[in-house]
Amino acid sequence: MGSASPERAPAPTSPDGRGGRRPGPGGDARRDARPTGVHVVRLTPDDWRSYAALRIGMLTHAPEAFWSRLEDLEGRTEEQWRRSSNDRTLHARDADGTPLGTLTVLTPEAGPDLGLRPGAGDALVLAVYVIPEARGGGVVDLLLDAALELAREELGARRMVLQVNERNGAARRVYERHGYRLTGHSLPHPHQVGTRDLEMARPV
Repeated sequence: MGSASPERAPAPTSPDGRGGRRPGPGGDARRDARPTGVHVVRLTPDDWRSYAALRIGMLTHAPEAFWSRLEDLEGRTEEQWRRSSNDRTLHARDADGTPLGTLTVLTPEAGPDLGLRPGAGDALVLAVYVIPEARGGGVVDLLLDAALELAREELGARRMVLQVNERNGAARRVYERHGYRLTGHSLPHPHQVGTRDLEMARPV
């Protein structure tokens, strides 16, 4: 997947968010203003540069929020980036095509290398990130809505699951607004001693 010549990823453009959605089970009915001109796309291998930029951005600006580390990406080739840039990853882009945020949806047959493993009937939402400049403008809500639609319409999932750092109250409130609730399960964070990631879930 990609050219033969290795290429380092481009520098990050900048990358987190909030905003409007349809109310889900257990969620409130509030709907914030949807950001003008922002749309969600599913990636292809040709989007590897923007995919790499947001991945590097998220691990640069919010390393405590993720299990992957920036050094894990060092030395990645274009081919490796292309392999990871696929239609299970969603990007929110502004009217000019600039990436504002991202998330990935995985099912058991393509589970992540680290963290929560999706079970039968699960769609796992991970690597949720919005660039600092776009936070508070509804971007994350567009992404979460699109992830739910993908899980419902194409993946045949019965449950959406995700993990959130127990110290990240802002992210937890966003997920609760979208109908996610704590399941009682948790995972120890691999890089933060004494800290857990909490599992949250909602029905599809």
